[in-house]
Amino acid sequence: MNDLSMNRRVFLRGAGAAGGVLAVAINLPQSSLWAASATASDAPATLVPYIVIDSKGAVKLWSPTTEMGQGTHTAHAAIIADELGVDLARVSIETAEPSDPFRRGQPGQTGSMGSGGSWGVRAWAQPLRTAAAQAREMLIETAAERWNVAAQELRAQDGEVLHASGGRRVSFGELAAAASLRQPPDSPALRPPSERRYVGSTSLRRLDVRDKVAGQTVFSADFRRPGMLYACGRLAPVRGAEVARIDRDSLRGLPGIIDVVTFPGGAAVVAGNQWAAMRAASALRIEFTATPGDALDSATISKQMRQGLSAPSRAVARDEGDFDAVRAGAARVISADYEVPYLNHAPMELWSCTVERGADGTWQLWAPTQVQDRTRNTAARTLNVPVEQVRVHTLMLGGGFGRRLADDGVAPAVLVSKALDGRAVKFLWDREEEFLAGFGRPCAMGRLTAALDSQSRLVGLHVRTSGPSMMRSFSPAAVPADLDSFVDFQALQNLAECRYRVGAHRLDYSMRHNHFPTGPWRSVGATQCAFFLETFIDEIARATDRDPLALRRELLAHDARALRVIDTVAERAGWGAAGRGTAVKPLPEGRALGLAYFESYGSLCAQIAEVSLGADGLPRVHRITCVLDCGEIVTPDGVHAQMQGGVLQGLSAAMFEAATLERGAAVERNFDRYRLLRINEAPQWIDTHIIESGAAMGGVGEPPVPPTAPAVANALARLTGVPIRRLPLVPASA
Repeated sequence: MNDLSMNRRVFLRGAGAAGGVLAVAINLPQSSLWAASATASDAPATLVPYIVIDSKGAVKLWSPTTEMGQGTHTAHAAIIADELGVDLARVSIETAEPSDPFRRGQPGQTGSMGSGGSWGVRAWAQPLRTAAAQAREMLIETAAERWNVAAQELRAQDGEVLHASGGRRVSFGELAAAASLRQPPDSPALRPPSERRYVGSTSLRRLDVRDKVAGQTVFSADFRRPGMLYACGRLAPVRGAEVARIDRDSLRGLPGIIDVVTFPGGAAVVAGNQWAAMRAASALRIEFTATPGDALDSATISKQMRQGLSAPSRAVARDEGDFDAVRAGAARVISADYEVPYLNHAPMELWSCTVERGADGTWQLWAPTQVQDRTRNTAARTLNVPVEQVRVHTLMLGGGFGRRLADDGVAPAVLVSKALDGRAVKFLWDREEEFLAGFGRPCAMGRLTAALDSQSRLVGLHVRTSGPSMMRSFSPAAVPADLDSFVDFQALQNLAECRYRVGAHRLDYSMRHNHFPTGPWRSVGATQCAFFLETFIDEIARATDRDPLALRRELLAHDARALRVIDTVAERAGWGAAGRGTAVKPLPEGRALGLAYFESYGSLCAQIAEVSLGADGLPRVHRITCVLDCGEIVTPDGVHAQMQGGVLQGLSAAMFEAATLERGAAVERNFDRYRLLRINEAPQWIDTHIIESGAAMGGVGEPPVPPTAPAVANALARLTGVPIRRLPLVPASA
């Protein structure tokens, strides 16, 4: 048993005996939080192990995920409230600390605690529902024993256990102490969907909105500790460089400076307030060592990737049929090359992390992280202490998109605090360093080759992608030694699972890696792969004089679920008679529609964009219709919100976003150079529609992003007659 685990009976002796609590502790991650109040009459305790209840019947949910603004915590609370039988207003939510019950991994593996991959609801809906059902049955059994009646005669409702025939009722809080002595049932009965009050409700309100609107939500920038200092970091412009010399005289005359602390790849200025630290960090003159990447620029990277498109490759992800033979015998071969740039996450929230060493030697971290275990392990490794001596408290995120999957600020933060004898320090990047510290979505090129028969049917498809490896940068331990045959999953993400039937099908990858850090960006490799595939499908349609919808219907004729998605989006957007391949419905002069379909994270998504060209020759997107089949749904309003947000982020990336390199370093270091979609450039209408197919629950946060870029690109190609093969659509100079 480690320091953050507790035997159930031990916990019961300490807290359950206090009265007024329901305590079933398994690998209790918050043990020290409760230790201080274990003798209080309303002391809270865990329920198997996600749920905490006090003697007044208030329920607290320890969530296994970070809340990043998607409403995941609201979905979790709705699941708990329905299954337990309590008013949603009685449920509060907080992200747990790392512990086994909050980790997700493959069967038989420990896994790790973190939030990403659109797993926030779909991975945890069933465990949370089961935990709440266990707690409900324990409460009912306790009441049945008290009243000497059969448990089957009782029901849990509105925070009470009711005995209808006897006219008796008792609150959850009153039952807690006795119920805490029971063993949780292994297979509790789940409530039928007809008894759900919150899950699936179209009028459910987000639980975090009120505090955000009132300015009461504590983000990392708002968090304070007594006597806290501030440290603003500076990084080497080229990743891999180290500090060669620091000119401390460059800070002469600046007020409030306490110290300058170096860390691998940079240094931080410590001051008594944030402004003093930021001002001094900007003024600090640092010389960095030279690196092999100093001469690299975006043009060179593009050249390397293009060479990779023609080079031999052993990194094959899928090879069905004999594509070479099919191509040799084809009546027609169509090929096209595509390119997408690096992308920055560009969240509004600057990274910060508050670190303090307690009197017991335990290191406390408060951070807006998506990866609790990664953060904890990095801190322990940097400090050279056992991982049990590090505690991670997750704060609300002001924008994630994958950016907070990294741990770039953790090591500097703990090193600065350590240099100051464990004093409380808030470490932060300013905006320029946030852009520099952030890892980009990898740039990539794709070459797609189609073999057509004499009737213009697609009988073979080869997709080759080329570019840096995200995994080599972000998860190097998972990369095998044989790099020549290594397929980075994101480089061909979701193409192997594509539902299109294309005959002979080959997918391979040609790695062209460099020093520039990369990592997951919202929907990861699905963004570039959707752009490659879906713009190419439209090119085949134009080359064979076919309607793009009709071609997709032919490729998906065997799949009713996928057909329903593309037929629905066509009908809602006015793409003629859905399924008949007819001409596009008449539009205002100078406008065209573009269609795209892609499947990612277990969900199917199709979009149609209505686009025109302005007098300046730049595209204007007037409307986007988005249809999503994500299977089972917990919070419909949350799904619609994620669809709208995903479309806007996908449109921003398609239109404007690009991270470029000069002399090995990122050029864009603030929003003056890194162009984002502005409010006046957003579509006038984003029409979202959910298909409730009854399929297994899929992801929601990421699937709406990938189809946006190809939908807009296909509309522009239809409008201009020129294929769109490179992003972003708007030049940086425009």
